[in-house]
Amino acid sequence: MLRLFLLLLVLAGGSPTLARPLVAILAEPRGTETTDLIAPYAVLAESGAIDVRIVAAGMTPIRLMPGQAFVRPQATYADLRPDVIVVPFMMPAADPAREAWLKAQAARGARIVSICAGAETLAHAGLLDGRDATTHWFELGRLAKAYPQVRWRRDRRWIVDGNVTTTAGVTASIPASLALLRDLAGEDTMRATAARLGVPPPVQAHDGAAFRVNGDAVMAGLSGWANAWRSQTVAVKIADGFDDLAFATTLDAWSRTNRSEAFASASAVSRHGLAVIAPEKLPRAGRMVKALTGDPALVLEDIASAYGKPTARYVALTLEHPYWLTK
Repeated sequence: MLRLFLLLLVLAGGSPTLARPLVAILAEPRGTETTDLIAPYAVLAESGAIDVRIVAAGMTPIRLMPGQAFVRPQATYADLRPDVIVVPFMMPAADPAREAWLKAQAARGARIVSICAGAETLAHAGLLDGRDATTHWFELGRLAKAYPQVRWRRDRRWIVDGNVTTTAGVTASIPASLALLRDLAGEDTMRATAARLGVPPPVQAHDGAAFRVNGDAVMAGLSGWANAWRSQTVAVKIADGFDDLAFATTLDAWSRTNRSEAFASASAVSRHGLAVIAPEKLPRAGRMVKALTGDPALVLEDIASAYGKPTARYVALTLEHPYWLTK
C-alpha cells in the first residue's frame, strides 16, 4: 500500500514531505520588549527550517520597547495551533485572553519558551509551578517573592524543565533561540544559522550573580541622567530587506544609554517578512546608525565609541550581556 501511495505521488509530480515546526511568538500592542520579540523571530526565520509568526489578540501594531517603532502582527490567537510558543516580556505581563490561550496551548502539548521577564507571564498562568526557571537578573528577587512555588535560578542563560524553557535577560534571547533551533532542526542547521547571522553558537553557562547594581552602574546611570538635557535622537537606518536581528539589537541598545533615544528611520519589511512601522512623526536625527550586526557585543562597542565604555557597560547590565563583565 505504501509503495502504491509513493508511486501515485511521484506520478502526480509530488514528493512526501514533513511539515516544518510552527512557532508562534506572542506580542502585546501596548508594549513588547524589542529584542525579546524580534531575536527569536530572526533566528528561527533565518534557518529556513521553521515556520514562525508574530501573534497577538488582534492585528493592532505592536509598540516596541525600548525604542520608537512598531511591528505588524502576522496572525491572531484564533489562527494558529503552534508547536512552540515564545513569550517575550510584555506590558502588561498578565492579560486574561492571552493567558487563556497560552494555557490551552500548553495543555494540548505545545512547548512554551519565555524570554527575559516574559517568565512573569508564565508564572502568573501557573505554568512554572514546581519548575526550575530563570528571568532577567533585576526581576529575580521580585518574582521569587511573588511566585515562591517556582524554583528560581540565576546560573544559566536558559533553563529547560520539561516542555517549558525560560531565559535570562534580553540578550539571552539569541543563544536560547539557537538552542531551540538545535532542538527543532538539528546541530548543523543551528550552526549554519548562527554563522550567517554573525553570532556565536549558544553557551548555557552564566554568572547571573555578577549582574547587580554597583558603583560603576550608579555612576554611569547618573552621568547619563545628568546629560539628559542634551540627549541625542538616534535614527536606526532601515529599508526593505533589512536584517531583523541587527535592527533589534541596535534599536534596543541605543535606547538604553540614558543619552539617546533610538527610532526606526522608515517603515520597511525585513528580509524575513517582518513589517516595521516608523513613528508617525519622525524626530530629527542627531545621529544616524546602520543596523549592521546582530551581535550585541559589537553594538555595545559602537556605543562605547560614542559615549564611553562605562555607558556601554551600563547598557550591557540592563541587557544582561557578558560585556558587563569586561573592564
